[in-house]
Amino acid sequence: MTIRHIKTFYEVCRLGGVTKAAEEMHVAQPSVSQAIAELEDYYGVKLFERVGRKLILTPEGQGLMAKAAEAVACFDRFDAAASRARLTPSVRIGASMTAGKMLIPRVICAVQSGIEGVDCTALIDSTAAIEREILSGGLDFAIVEGRISGELCAEEYSRDRLVAVCAPSAPFPERADGAALCALPLLLRIKGSASRDLLDMRLSERALVAKPVVQSSSNSALVAAAEEGAGVAVLPEAIVERHISCGQLREIALEGLDLSRTWYVIRRRGKIFSSAQRRALDICMKSRF
Repeated sequence: MTIRHIKTFYEVCRLGGVTKAAEEMHVAQPSVSQAIAELEDYYGVKLFERVGRKLILTPEGQGLMAKAAEAVACFDRFDAAASRARLTPSVRIGASMTAGKMLIPRVICAVQSGIEGVDCTALIDSTAAIEREILSGGLDFAIVEGRISGELCAEEYSRDRLVAVCAPSAPFPERADGAALCALPLLLRIKGSASRDLLDMRLSERALVAKPVVQSSSNSALVAAAEEGAGVAVLPEAIVERHISCGQLREIALEGLDLSRTWYVIRRRGKIFSSAQRRALDICMKSRF
């Protein structure tokens, strides 16, 4: 049985006859009669009785007419939703915190300009949270930094580095190695963020541990604390380069501590992209720096 059979039955009931149903559905009368016969034969139930030239619903047919109306209404809603989906394709992009501030506004604008009628949304969170959304199907693709789960496909997008910064007048050295950095009052991202994970990993390679005086999930909060002289923030260069060039912060050169990293575009293995999602991914890759 198909929705055509149920819809034919419903139209015959609603309009009171095969002829009117055939006209409404733009098909030949024999097609309507055949669909009703197939429906009755399949379920082994008599739906109509012919009284003279009229079709009268049997008690069984009357009970099934309401169910047919529900099925047709559900199908019509599905049909309308599918049509809207075709006319308004959706793209869901994720980003880690730094990428969200630096890249996502530009990527969204490019996607909206490049794909007519697209519904483009973004989620900005920690790399770990974004990976979970990718794996669960909540996001189509994302831009993140840090270590990537082996369950995901990852393509290199760009590179950057973390830098140590402080207020220009703060009594901190011009240069510092890992041990000297750990001795300073540090302003760091919370554990679990890609920036903090990278710093902790590089320090642990030297048997060092960072003990920050301030931890935050917000880059902006750490920048503000560094500008006030509260300590030394270790943040992505792209986040603080404007503050350094304006003289609001100064960089402390790090010696023997490589804090460079790679950014990746990630997606779930085996994910089937719609044409809009594939186009959005292509646009994203072309906007790399």
